[in-house]
Amino acid sequence: MAVQNVVLFQDNLLQLTLGGQLSPINVAYQTYGTLNADKSNAVLICHALTGDAEPYFDEPNKDGWWQNFMGEGLAFDTSKYFFICSNVLGGCKGTTGPSSMNPTTGKPYGSQFPNIIVQDIIKVQKALLDYLGIAHLKAIVGGSFGGMQATQWAIDYPDFMDNIVNLCSSIFFSAEAIGFNHVMRQAVINDPNFNNGDYYDGTPPNQGLSIARMLGMLTYRTDVQLAKAFGRATKSEGQFWGDHFQVESYLSYQGKKFLDRFDANTYLHLLRALDLYDPSVGYADVKEALSRIKARYTLVSVTTDQLFKSIDLHKSKQLLEQAGVDLKFYEFPSDYGHDAFLVDYTAFEHKIRSGIEGESE
Repeated sequence: MAVQNVVLFQDNLLQLTLGGQLSPINVAYQTYGTLNADKSNAVLICHALTGDAEPYFDEPNKDGWWQNFMGEGLAFDTSKYFFICSNVLGGCKGTTGPSSMNPTTGKPYGSQFPNIIVQDIIKVQKALLDYLGIAHLKAIVGGSFGGMQATQWAIDYPDFMDNIVNLCSSIFFSAEAIGFNHVMRQAVINDPNFNNGDYYDGTPPNQGLSIARMLGMLTYRTDVQLAKAFGRATKSEGQFWGDHFQVESYLSYQGKKFLDRFDANTYLHLLRALDLYDPSVGYADVKEALSRIKARYTLVSVTTDQLFKSIDLHKSKQLLEQAGVDLKFYEFPSDYGHDAFLVDYTAFEHKIRSGIEGESE
């Protein structure tokens, strides 16, 4: 099934948390499985930073970002549940973002696209569910940036879901992680083709975006994984100041590959939304915000995660427990580090399945 599109906020403006507004908003989404008669088996999937509305493809030679997790009898069991996944607000895969046409100017938004945070993203997701006629969710599942979205859903709409599954995401982004994002943004902003974000009529800031992606990839992987894959192996025809080592060639490839599927302005906006995530926005403090959560909450930590580190997940666990949240917490190592929630099926299968179902140990 192809990605579906709907235009929302045509008659009412979306008022954004940091100021500004958007209307209309196109939303790209995909569904999997069958919605049952009483609409009690719907599960919302919230994608990570560079994900999209298609975690799974039922086509040969085409893989989604959760391809091996979704299907009949798998962790995301399409024979039991009706899954919904949409590209986030600010995205570049069909949902309104900086590369979309600004109806006021007739040109891409570019530098005129307003600043967004997680709270705005879930308002758009809520509007999509209203459009689909879904008034309650069995669960919301998200990894990394998607985990922040899932958490905020449970805060702002506490009666809307039974279960939350947060994979490898903390309540707050760490200073170190914000630092990584800063360096990535500076690589993009200082590309000579960036033009303050108004590059759509010219050459995009490809060099800056590819460098940013290379740094990002190092935060998603682990030293163990890189050592196993590349060690200190060199290329037979490598360049002394370029791709001399195999690991350098791998990073260069990932940076160039990223250019075919992602927009630099979207990358900047979503990185900043990660940095700014604060569940207490609109509430007295974080405890009041988290105390609103009624859903059973599953939190999964990977000890080798170099982006959302174990210490930050433990702080999140403590905050959730202090707020009285019904919490299940898992922690384990994986050679895949932060990317484990996307590829380590054996480790995550039970956590996802029981988290969606709301099972007790």
